Amino acid sequence: MTDERLCWLIVREELRRRSGRLRFFGWFTLLLSGRTDRATFGGDLRRERMSAELTDYAVAVDESAQTLSADEREHLRAVGEVPDWFLADVERRYQECRKRR
Repeated sequence: MTDERLCWLIVREELRRRSGRLRFFGWFTLLLSGRTDRATFGGDLRRERMSAELTDYAVAVDESAQTLSADEREHLRAVGEVPDWFLADVERRYQECRKRR
């Protein structure tokens, strides 16, 4: 398994929680849609957005993992933990990726 994949497996649940929140505009769209099947429509909106966000997070994790030092990679494999700076770097790269869209 690659270090990039291992990093993804370690941080995936945290990133899934971050991307799973229905934000203001999600609720706003849902309320103004006028659809009778709101639960389904809202679920579709959330899944679609979450999928796009997780894809961007996956790219950010891959890019961040490529910057790990040899010692950090050794620690990653031995303990199964990413460095303290890793999630902040992923979030920064994720925001950059979202801006490019």
